[in-house]
Amino acid sequence: MMMVGLFSSLNICAADKSTETNNSTWTFMSVSIKPTAEELAATDDDANFGKEAACLYDKLEKLCVKRVPVVPGDPMTRIVFSKGDIYKAVRRIGKALENEVEDSNMSAQEATDKMMHVLNVAIAAYYSDDSKSFEKALRASKKDSDKLLAVFDRVSLQTY
Repeated sequence: MMMVGLFSSLNICAADKSTETNNSTWTFMSVSIKPTAEELAATDDDANFGKEAACLYDKLEKLCVKRVPVVPGDPMTRIVFSKGDIYKAVRRIGKALENEVEDSNMSAQEATDKMMHVLNVAIAAYYSDDSKSFEKALRASKKDSDKLLAVFDRVSLQTY
């Protein structure tokens, strides 16, 4: 009888935590990173979401992805992710938005606007010290790009 009570209380706690994750919103300080003219000129003209989005994506990649030598002097490297949940979510959303535009389900401008918002939130979350619950929400919905986009939409950016 105690085991049944214990398992049911664990299920209730798990349900409360998932409800808490679904209803939470986050506020991050906006990190206004505007690409310079040189960076925009160096960006490929065929970027899917425009040159500015491509520059922001490159900056996010430089922040999150580090190539570290396995052994000093050996040319083999391993990839280390910092805040990998954020980076992987941005990649998945980018691919999904590309597919939506390709299938004519969304206009290119709408996809660009969504991607710019996602990139600005991702960079702000990277610099935030309290992004653990945000990363946990991204990890919980990592298989569904629509849910990931909904998580990014629940973030508000504050300017200082």
